[in-house]
Amino acid sequence: MSNDIKIKKGLDIKLKGEAEKATENAIVSNFYAIRPEDFHQVTPKLVARAGDKVKAGTTVFYDKSDESVKFVSPVSGEIVEIERGAKRRILTIKIKADKEQAYEDFGKLDVETANADAIKSRLLESGCWAFVKQRPYDVVAKPTGTPKSIFISAYASAPLAADLDYTLQGKEAELQAAVTALSKLTEGAVHVSVGKNGNSPLANLNNVTVHKVSGPHPSGNVGTQINKIDPINKGEVVWTVNAQDLVIIGELLLTGKFNAERVIALAGASVKKPRYFRTKIGSEVSTMVYDNGVDKDGNDRIISGNVLSGKQVKPDGYLDYYSNII
Repeated sequence: MSNDIKIKKGLDIKLKGEAEKATENAIVSNFYAIRPEDFHQVTPKLVARAGDKVKAGTTVFYDKSDESVKFVSPVSGEIVEIERGAKRRILTIKIKADKEQAYEDFGKLDVETANADAIKSRLLESGCWAFVKQRPYDVVAKPTGTPKSIFISAYASAPLAADLDYTLQGKEAELQAAVTALSKLTEGAVHVSVGKNGNSPLANLNNVTVHKVSGPHPSGNVGTQINKIDPINKGEVVWTVNAQDLVIIGELLLTGKFNAERVIALAGASVKKPRYFRTKIGSEVSTMVYDNGVDKDGNDRIISGNVLSGKQVKPDGYLDYYSNII
């Protein structure tokens, strides 16, 4: 089943410096960071302490209002610093990565036979639940709730946005495992939006309703698609998952490992060679922006996320938990 969505009102901002379709491995980051501010309305309660050894997938903190919602380390290594701000608010948890990465083994899960409770339990214990967001409010979804539908936007219309058709190539098995699992968490449909003229790996998956989207920005925004497909009424909630996060969820279900790898677009007018990097969530921004990117003494503004809704970061800062573009 396919439905076309055409957005007429909007604006495509033409900016220079779109990333070329070439992917390189980023310089391996020595340090990684998790910032609780990336998770709206989450009050962190630390499990790990400075000096603790962690594996990729080890719980670092959980949500104080719901202990089942855990947030995990993207890499194995040692927690070297917990930076606090006013009133001892936790700002950053800094991890020094091991040379050889070790992973927590959560075990494989057969998504075809698993029920909703088993899937939910696996996503919660592995930290993958953080990728499931709830609308309204764009907060981490409440595990006790049931959404009327789930939305995935595989079409990015924002200026200089990463091309999801390109970054998701070759990940069909992980994507299918993830959407099959998500389809058991809702009584409604899993709505996937792809570009009308694109070639998205998500377009041919099972257990999804595909919508072909065209038109200017914000046609790629999941909120716009929700409004066109299945608007939220009073008292209702829908869940959303970023397309690239499906790969991490799918790999967890297929292998039992939390692999926080992500393909990032380095783009912008002042970037010497705009292209894609393979890195991990929370990596140092400097491992990418100075590799044929911008000059160290240049007066450049670095944004983690797209130019309209991203956060400004310093060159010694870290990649956001949900961002796929710098």
